[in-house]
Amino acid sequence: MILAIAAGAALASQAPAAPVRAPCRATEASRSLDFWIGDWDVYVGRQLDGRDSVERVLGGCAVTERWRDVQGGEGMSLFAFDARKDLWVQNWVTDDSSMPGGIKVKVLRARSPGSTTFQGEIEGKTGAVYYDRTILTALPGGRVHQEIQVSRNGVDWRTGFDAVYVPHGRKP
Repeated sequence: MILAIAAGAALASQAPAAPVRAPCRATEASRSLDFWIGDWDVYVGRQLDGRDSVERVLGGCAVTERWRDVQGGEGMSLFAFDARKDLWVQNWVTDDSSMPGGIKVKVLRARSPGSTTFQGEIEGKTGAVYYDRTILTALPGGRVHQEIQVSRNGVDWRTGFDAVYVPHGRKP
């Protein structure tokens, strides 16, 4: 019994735990996706194309994206922030990973306040490898523009997806 009391007193006398550090929120690069966090209705032109939910998790060391298009197709991203390299990496997968672009890995290539560009490579149906990039840009009114482009040579880019993210329930 005396031993138990002594052990409890020793624990109580220890210094309080140090505050939890937030290495994944400490730099400007680590906050590159903050403007995109939210629950979104996604429009291509005036037409609703789907719904996207983007959430910061794990103390800011990751961002998840859950996509569902109007036809019921689904996709999910895990953006992971490497605090050692001050760098984001995206892993994307859809419910049809047999299709080109059904699985993608992209790395943050450019950023400025309110804009990010992720780039990687995808293999086409013929086996040819293409460059693939996603550009996210904050817009007035809390909206976000997303453009996904592909290129054979990394110089000439073709837009494959061009959409505006509007907070869920708001008019476009």
